[in-house]
Amino acid sequence: MRPARTLWWATLLALLLVVAIAPASAQNMPTDSVRTLQDINRGPKRALLWSIIPGGGQVYNKAWWKVPLVYSGLLGVVAVADYNQTQYQRFVTALEARCLGDGNVIVIPNAECIPKESEFSVDEVTSQALVTARNNANRTRQTAYFGILGVYILQAVEAFTDAHLRDFDISDDLSIRIAPTVSPGGLAGAGLTVPLGSGKRRKAEEARARLLAR
Repeated sequence: MRPARTLWWATLLALLLVVAIAPASAQNMPTDSVRTLQDINRGPKRALLWSIIPGGGQVYNKAWWKVPLVYSGLLGVVAVADYNQTQYQRFVTALEARCLGDGNVIVIPNAECIPKESEFSVDEVTSQALVTARNNANRTRQTAYFGILGVYILQAVEAFTDAHLRDFDISDDLSIRIAPTVSPGGLAGAGLTVPLGSGKRRKAEEARARLLAR
């Protein structure tokens, strides 16, 4: 089985696994509007660990709608890699049938090799055209392999970032006010401040979750 086809089936199997896990996880979601303490403390490192399975980090963050996007990207680049792998093998087979090896170097056919018929007629397609087509297919399939790795890394980074931003607290009070500030040189003064990341909302949610858990 070709590597690209193997990756395609592995991706599809992982998608089925995520789909199988998702309903069971959804049943355990709290029906109360107040988040549980476990939900509040969802960490970026755990999301990154879940991302070992493509889409797992998105499932961990309960961003279900992102899972089809992850697998659409993965299956798309896997399909491109598989198609160009097929094309590459067709051109190599045609070159070998003309006793030119795999096309890396155009050589004069020797007496030990007997040219055979292939799907590409000698009268219609020159050997140099086959070599060019083979190189293009090879370059595209290698790019697609890097694309698979890129999409895999991107979905892990997205899950990590999403989980990290859930812990980033923005205060309900976004008013700009003048408050005392201290410069690096130790000089005191006045400056404009915006209460971002105060942590009050997170602490209040933790307190309410602990109260409900009793």
